[in-house]
Amino acid sequence: MKKGSSGNKNRDGSRRQMTPGRYPTRDNVYSLQRERQRRENQQKQPNRQGQPKKKLQKAGQDPKGYWETATPKHKKRKNGHLIAPFVIFGFIAVYLCGQMLMLAVRRSDINVETVAYGTIDTPQMYSGLIVREEYVINSDRSGQPFYQFSQGDRVTKGAVVCTVKDTDSTDILEDRLDKIDQDILKSQKVRTDLSAFSEDITRLENNVTRTVDAYAGRTMKANLTYMYTMKSQVTSFMNQRNDIWLTENVESLSQLTEEKNITEQQLAKNMSAVTAQESGVLSLSYDGLEEMLTPAGLHEITKKQMGTAKTEYISKAKAIAEGDPLFRIVASNRWYIACYLPNAVAAGWEKGDGKKLNVMAGEEAFLISTVIEEIETGEKETKVVFSSYEHMEEFMDHRILSFSLESEMVEGLKIPNTAIVEKSLIRIPRECMTESAGNKGVLLMNGDKAKFAEVSPLTGDTSYVYIEQDNGSLKMGKVILKGTGENAEQYTVSDLEPRPGVYVANSSMAKFVVIDILEQNKEYAIVRAGDITGLQPYDTIVSDAKNITEGQDIY
Repeated sequence: MKKGSSGNKNRDGSRRQMTPGRYPTRDNVYSLQRERQRRENQQKQPNRQGQPKKKLQKAGQDPKGYWETATPKHKKRKNGHLIAPFVIFGFIAVYLCGQMLMLAVRRSDINVETVAYGTIDTPQMYSGLIVREEYVINSDRSGQPFYQFSQGDRVTKGAVVCTVKDTDSTDILEDRLDKIDQDILKSQKVRTDLSAFSEDITRLENNVTRTVDAYAGRTMKANLTYMYTMKSQVTSFMNQRNDIWLTENVESLSQLTEEKNITEQQLAKNMSAVTAQESGVLSLSYDGLEEMLTPAGLHEITKKQMGTAKTEYISKAKAIAEGDPLFRIVASNRWYIACYLPNAVAAGWEKGDGKKLNVMAGEEAFLISTVIEEIETGEKETKVVFSSYEHMEEFMDHRILSFSLESEMVEGLKIPNTAIVEKSLIRIPRECMTESAGNKGVLLMNGDKAKFAEVSPLTGDTSYVYIEQDNGSLKMGKVILKGTGENAEQYTVSDLEPRPGVYVANSSMAKFVVIDILEQNKEYAIVRAGDITGLQPYDTIVSDAKNITEGQDIY
């Protein structure tokens, strides 16, 4: 080599180029030494779990690879990460099931429903005065009445309705008469001479025998009504036979017959048989207006007579005095209802028009067909007289009744009556309300100083607002300012007013809301919808308000 030449030159004289990473530099040597030392230290460390080391080779690294220990501890940590989510999910599932169960149990006591529009029948009720063709029979003597008919029975003209007896004397005479009859019957049964009515008596006795034989095979049946029929028939035949024997004029029985006639005459002097003058239906009540209110005097009826009539009832067991009413007979099925209606209701009606009325008898209503007999229009009201042939017996003990015309439909928010409660609310003049920083309230007086107290009225009208008693700020007896400026004056809170409302359950708590009832029947009420009441369509309300209190948690 020539002096000064370098061994890095090629044969062609050019300098050799260094391949990066082919020859170690000072930094590479240190890095290789540290890596070699790390591997040696790793091989010298014992396996913590006594497991053999596993040689792993990663792509792009030394082919010899490196040693990595896979310990069971690392496996346990890996499995723990898989179990934890399932445990958390289980706790959440149990919690949700418990909440659903509590919600179901809690809802069982509190029923809610959604408010919707609906209609109800709300007929206007009117009062009417009943007029009938009837008469009352009074007693002509004092004594105990004995009735042959019952309330509501139909009696014919001339029938003996009851007998009034002086029981102190008639009891003795009746016992004597009964003994005479028994003696006559006994003598008639053992008579040897031929009776003029022997054929009739034989026929009646044969009828008794045939009747008993006809019913003899039915004694084992469960229905015993036939027994009463048999008894009635046999009694009728025997009474007919006994009447023949008792009335037959027989010479051998002349003494008994004469004694019987004398006893009957004495009995007649101590009793009175009262008969019906006209046929009709028997009633054991009266009110004293029977002679005044008659079909012939319908045009004379005035509104003053629409007052409540006092009905008196006749007792069958009570003794009466001379002149007392014994019974009343309603002589016709046709009855009348006289009433006064608003002109607007009777507008366009004419005599002879047919109308249907819902007439109340106690708690029961009857739909009857009527005809307008008379109509007379006044300044504000129209006098109308209806007539009907239906359900006369249901109202023959009434003088005043309530009725309605054909029902009218009223529409609004329909809610059950069980959802309605009544609360006493604090009432204050609207001038007492003021506003501060966008909040409504009142100015409470403390001596000479006024302090703003926030209150939220439930409802209001043109003159007053209504606030709950437990509002937290305003109490009964507190003094507040009424008006503003120089015209302000002190006002003591002292008025309470009951207002109907419902508990709204749109959220999880029950909130009392005042309602405005338009119409109401026995089951439902129609409520006005709007900002005044606070109740809106599709609100959720508590349908049974007795099971809820203000602020109670529902869900």
